[in-house]
Amino acid sequence: MREVSGEVDMAKKPSRSRSAQARAGGADRRPTDDGGHYVGARFNGPTDAFNHFAQDAKVNRGRYRAMEDQWARAKAEGKRGWFRIVPVYEGESQRPSLINAWFTINDREHSIQIPNESGKKSDAKQ
Repeated sequence: MREVSGEVDMAKKPSRSRSAQARAGGADRRPTDDGGHYVGARFNGPTDAFNHFAQDAKVNRGRYRAMEDQWARAKAEGKRGWFRIVPVYEGESQRPSLINAWFTINDREHSIQIPNESGKKSDAKQ
């Protein structure tokens, strides 16, 4: 995956692919990883393998989820939102080391760099 972008849209009935999540990252997947989504199921993210990546479980359930929660709250408040996500890979790894995300909520721009490692701080600009 080089990048993904789109308008924030909430799914009426989110759908997941447990097998794609389990295979995310291939041989580069770590025991502490989840099968993360670039675009989560709650946002109508595709169930295809290309939408999944090996993501540190604490990051997936922490900072990445917090970003998605911000999108969901904005959408619930009737605001429009757009996003662009660009993963950064080192060498031939199938596991990104960093996730760059830019998003706009009602014309207010945000950006964040989320390291795919527990304990490393995100760099947010708002």
